Amino acid sequence: MLPSPHTCLVMASNKQQKRISDFFSGNTVKKSKNSDGNSSQTKDVNNNVDETATEPSPKTDTDTNSVQTSAVSRPMSASASSEVCELDVNMDSAEVGTHDRMAARVADKPYQPRIKFPGRRFGGETFERSFQCGWFDKWKWLHYIRESDSVICFICAKATDKGLLRLTNDNQSSFVKAGGGYSNWKKAREKFAQHELSELHSDSVRALESLKLTPINAVISDIAARDQATGRAVLELFFRSIKLLGREGLPLRGHAHRDGVLWQLMLERTHALPKEREWMLRRDNWMSDTIQNEILGMFAHAIQREIMSQISHCSFFGLTADGTTDISASEQFSCCLQFVDSDLRAQNVFLGFYNASDSSAETLFSCIKDIFIRLNIPLERLAGYCFDGASNMSGRINGVRAKLKAECPVSLYVHCSNHALDLVLQEVAREVRLIADTLNFVQGVSVVISESAKRKQLFRSLFGSEDVVCNLLGLCPTRWCIRSTAISRVISAYATLLETLKTLERDKSVRAEIRSKIFGLCTQAKQARTYFGLVCSQALFEPSEAVARSLQSETSTARAALECVTVLKQHMQRLRGDDSFKELMDKVNTAARCNNLKMPNPPRLSKTPARIRNTSEPEVLVCKSGEAQWRRQFFEAVDLIQTELKRRFDQSGIKVAAQRETTLIEAANQNLSGLNEEMQLPEKFDRSRLQMQLTLLGDLTKERRFTAVKELAEFISSLHPQTRELFKEVEAFIELCLCLPVSAAPSERSFSALRRLKTWTRSTTSQKRLTHLALMHIHSDILDRLDIPSLVRSFISNTPERKAMFGAL
Repeated sequence: MLPSPHTCLVMASNKQQKRISDFFSGNTVKKSKNSDGNSSQTKDVNNNVDETATEPSPKTDTDTNSVQTSAVSRPMSASASSEVCELDVNMDSAEVGTHDRMAARVADKPYQPRIKFPGRRFGGETFERSFQCGWFDKWKWLHYIRESDSVICFICAKATDKGLLRLTNDNQSSFVKAGGGYSNWKKAREKFAQHELSELHSDSVRALESLKLTPINAVISDIAARDQATGRAVLELFFRSIKLLGREGLPLRGHAHRDGVLWQLMLERTHALPKEREWMLRRDNWMSDTIQNEILGMFAHAIQREIMSQISHCSFFGLTADGTTDISASEQFSCCLQFVDSDLRAQNVFLGFYNASDSSAETLFSCIKDIFIRLNIPLERLAGYCFDGASNMSGRINGVRAKLKAECPVSLYVHCSNHALDLVLQEVAREVRLIADTLNFVQGVSVVISESAKRKQLFRSLFGSEDVVCNLLGLCPTRWCIRSTAISRVISAYATLLETLKTLERDKSVRAEIRSKIFGLCTQAKQARTYFGLVCSQALFEPSEAVARSLQSETSTARAALECVTVLKQHMQRLRGDDSFKELMDKVNTAARCNNLKMPNPPRLSKTPARIRNTSEPEVLVCKSGEAQWRRQFFEAVDLIQTELKRRFDQSGIKVAAQRETTLIEAANQNLSGLNEEMQLPEKFDRSRLQMQLTLLGDLTKERRFTAVKELAEFISSLHPQTRELFKEVEAFIELCLCLPVSAAPSERSFSALRRLKTWTRSTTSQKRLTHLALMHIHSDILDRLDIPSLVRSFISNTPERKAMFGAL
């Protein structure tokens, strides 16, 4: 049983004291009507004393008006003002008493006037007893009734009127029944105290207090809504954290559930958000591996949808594909598309890694078809494809090239120009001994010095105070074109390198197998032939590297690739002259004098045996010097490069593509020669309309000169939209030229991303997760444009459990 209101103010907790005090305190403003009919506001202040009613007097009109004003001034709730009619100025005392009884049930606070109360005698007493104003201060629940000069319990009467309690015929009912009320002032203090401690009074206080509290279902709903809002905030932070780690190619998980970069990042992000951190620690199941994989998939699929929205309007596109082995010895097949966007700019997009069961042509072709079907890409729009020279990809009979040609007869095949250039240099290194020995020397000294910190420090310490300290580089086993930097560093630090090898040769602490390698490298470095091989290799590899970088460009075209190869051929032809060779020999002689290098000895002269000579004339003996031998070897390397360049780049596909570009550029430069069958245009083109539009294009570009299709595309895209409508066939022709890839560099770049994503510590990553991470890492520009809140809403709406946990959005 709850204590009485007065007792609550003394004994209850602070929260209960405030609630009970607020129940009995407060001012209420009520509108009343004056005698003239105008409305006015009357303010009833607690403990306000009515100074005009100091003594009892006979009932008069003035007294009635005074009573009426006092009754109207009692505070009432909004509902009370609608239920109780306002008193008329002509009310009699009986009507006032009836209003008093009704007010006890509908008012917001009890009626406690500060007047001189009437007195009467009890029993045989000779003096009169009356109600005391001080009792209002001690028992704040008392409600005075003028009609019967009695009081009732305002709280119990209120609870009974609202149907919250059921009355019983006990001795406390007089404090509830407004018809009678309690008026025995002789025992008032005792009865008031008993009623305050009664069960009826306590139940009334509890019942009325419960009306002021929020319903439990509303409280639960509010708590659930706040918890859902916190969960959504944590979920969005989780999405953004995964986006950041996927964009930068960083690992997400650790060895345990609450471990790894993702978990630590979430702890840091919720450091100043205690509610979010508490929710995350309590419901960490929403950060499980399964949820991570699903979110990664949502990001990857959103990226693919964005890519497909860009490709959907394209009339043609090209394909590049290549394979490699990852850190766990699994075959990874990479596919990329090249297309032209609405601004006529060539774009390369990565589609994903696919773990093929084997590397046969049939399997790889099935992978490509599966990609096109899953992404809803029409295979008939394939205008060309670029692969390396492997037989399973480029085979004319059973390769992937042949199978795609059967599906798309008008498509063109281009052997990767970078791979073709690599094959040229590989052939030179294999056939010319001078180049092979030089490359082995560069690789050997870089390994011997770089594998030991002590040797590396010795090498760096031998540089002079004015020399530029540099580290030696090894040779890439696959990219043959990127080798001139390693060769140039050996040439620039040759004196320091020779001194380092001499010092290590005398060092007894070096292991025997390493000392033998050092002895051989030191002997080789003392020969002038080694230095000559270095300057020859530099002369051959440096221009080849420049061409390779140009061919790797995303905007490289067939015509540009052939022009670069032509320039390289011309440079090699110039190297075959005596002036170029003399320049190389001057460098060798200078280095030989500075480093005391051993020049080659002339070979011993020998006569031809007489038995095999069919003439009696004396034999003329010619002494061939070492310089003549070097000349022969160098010219042999140059001739072999020229021959291989001509053979490797003599491709029908790249020639047809270059002819298409030439036709476009000539038309823009007012030199149109006409469209011939050798260009192998798809059936989509209307040749007569294309011929007419190319003629109009020449008239439009009289004052300009174009050298590349890219320049022409920029000019067309800058035209007014209505003017561009005149050149629809020309735009399609430009798209056909720019969508053809001439290098498999995009696939090679995806392999570089693969090495960053799948490392020794992440070697067990599943294939699906790897592809999703690769899409996020490679297409970071598209990832930054994704709408994270939209992805969060999609994630929540997938299952009813998530809707209940995070709320339906």
